[in-house]
This record gives sequence, structure tokens and C-alpha cells, in this order.
Amino acid sequence: MKFYRILGVFYLLVVSTLFLSCTNDDNRPEIVSEDQMPNYTVIGQNFQSVFQYNYDGNLGEGELFNLTLESNINREYLTLRQVSEVLTFFSFAAGSFSAIQRNYVTGQSTFINEFYTVSNERSVTWGASSENKIFLGFFSPDGSTNYGIRTIDLTTDQETDLIVEYNVSDVSEPLYYDNRLLITYLDQVDNYKLAVLDTDSNTIIRTFDFGKLVPSILINKQGEMFIFSGNSKSDYELTLYDLQTLDVIEQDLFSINRYFFAGPIQSEAAINNEKLYYLNLYAQPSSIPFGPAIYDFITKKNVIIDMPSIVQQVQDEVGLEIELTAFDYNEKSNTFLMGYAKFADVETLEGGVLIISEKGRLLKNTSLKFAPTRFIEN
Repeated sequence: MKFYRILGVFYLLVVSTLFLSCTNDDNRPEIVSEDQMPNYTVIGQNFQSVFQYNYDGNLGEGELFNLTLESNINREYLTLRQVSEVLTFFSFAAGSFSAIQRNYVTGQSTFINEFYTVSNERSVTWGASSENKIFLGFFSPDGSTNYGIRTIDLTTDQETDLIVEYNVSDVSEPLYYDNRLLITYLDQVDNYKLAVLDTDSNTIIRTFDFGKLVPSILINKQGEMFIFSGNSKSDYELTLYDLQTLDVIEQDLFSINRYFFAGPIQSEAAINNEKLYYLNLYAQPSSIPFGPAIYDFITKKNVIIDMPSIVQQVQDEVGLEIELTAFDYNEKSNTFLMGYAKFADVETLEGGVLIISEKGRLLKNTSLKFAPTRFIEN
């Protein structure tokens, strides 16, 4: 039994830049800033607890919540899903799955204890949630690779099973948005497929077959679905769909030196104003695993932020080595958010958040008593 990509980490945000102007008759210089500090919420943990930190960019200060003390969220939780303002933390103990749902704005928590007990008939591989339902991806029956979805209605306690496909080779993380559950997998002949489940009717309304091309899925804040289909050569076809009708809106071709895995890439990319803001991976054995990058669909220009220099700057300031752990992109402020961890000693795990402009300038470093693992979509 396993949940893939357990912490579901890493997200990214992007900002504008400072400029000087002279605005009065006596030519006295006035500094005018276009940089807007973002509001953000980040989840993370140290060796003792799980934390939530809300940062107010206008006030330049934040508020810290200990989710272990307030909502009994164990730092060993399996995975975290978000739907609107509700965060669902899945956990496993004593042969059963449980979940804690927390409204990250109000702090209200709901406990869903032992909603599913494991058996020899099913091997659960992931969990997801909507506003009032829980979805489990499973292989069934014992010993086979038949891929199914169990839906648990939290309002009625009704449970229903649906077979997605028989004899699959591998499965990816799911993605839920607005009554659509997107399920990516490899079939028995290693062709990539995407099944779209209507969660109201519990029916698969369409299955996309991508053959040997790898489909990577991104849904923006307007509810539009982007699918990158490509291969290891990093050549991609980008198709924009209406998520409800699944009609094609537009298509484009582009190429970047970056390979995306199959399934959701919400934590690795964002599209805004004809630009792709994405997670660039540095060739190993680089000490920096990843950093922000921007691809312009109009000019075809690709810009990679000099993350190694920023990391070195921060390490010189804090006097410790840091490890990047999470990132996100903020449309409102045009900034990248990068989370990092630092080990003060063998018993102390701390971290922080870096705010970086799209020009690659470090705007702010906020130290935290925990290491960020995921930025929450606001």
C-alpha cells in the first residue's frame, strides 16, 4: 500500500522590479517601487509538528499556527490535498485510512476517522477529495492490476466502486477540480491515458489516449485545463481544453529543456499572460536541485533564474547551508516563492521562504521555525 508523491510538494510565484523616477520640479529623486509583496500561505514541519504560516504582504508580517496542536495533524501524514479553502490531510494507522479536513482561513477542522479499512481485495495507491467526497484509487482484486476508484460520500456514507481500466501498468497522482477527477495511467501496453470522471454522476465521460507521449496536466484559476504532451526530447504540444465540455480551445507547440512527468504538474508550473512559469531542474550533481524559470510563448524566449547565486547569498546571510524544499508562483504579485530548510543542529529543523522577482532579484527572506513543504493556492 502506498500513496505516490507523499507530500506533494513544491510550488512557485513571480514579481516585477524596482525603478527610479524623478517626479517633481526640483529633480529630487524619488524611489518608486513596482514590487508588490505577495500574500501567501505555506504548510511545513519540523521534527515535532506540522505548521501553517499566513503571510500578509501589505503588513509585512505573518501568523503561525501549530496544526499538530490545533487540529491533531500528525507530521507523518501521507499526503495533502486542497479544494478551495479546505485542506485534507490523509493518514494511515492500525490498518485504516483517516483524514483531517481543515479550513486554512477559518481554522475549522473536521475529523474523518477510519473511513476505509484495508483488505486483501484492494491495494490503495492514492487518496483525493472534493468538497464532500473522498476518492480512493485502488487495484482490485488481490493480485491483479485492475484499476478502480472508490467514492465515499461524506454526507450519506454511501460507497461506490468504478473500474477505470483492466490490467494497467502504472498510475499517477489524481487531480480534482470542479466536479472533475482527472486520472492518468499507463495501460497494459504502456500507452498513456487520461480518464475524466464526472464526480456528480460517478461516470467516466471521456478517456484520452496519448500513446507514447507523456501527458502532463495543469488547471489554471479560471478552470481551464492545459495538457502538455511530449517526450524525453522536451518537445511539447500544448492543448487548452474547456474542463467541463472537454472541447479544444487552442493548441501550440513549444520546446524547453525540461521533462515533465505524467499527471498533475500544479506544483511545477503555471501559465499566465502567455508565459509558462515552471520549475527548472539543474543537472546533477548540482548542489541546487531546482529553481524558477520562465518561457514566453510569444517570443519563444526561455529565462532561467540564477538560483545558485541566490542560495549562496542566503547561506552567507544565515551562516548555514540551506536546501530548497518548495516553490510556487503568485499571479497577483508576479513573484516566485521558494521554501527552504536549514538544520541548526541534529535536533533542530528550521527553514524559511524566499520571495524572488521575475528578474531574479531576492526581495525578501523570511525565517521560519519549520521547513516549508507546500504553498497553498489562495
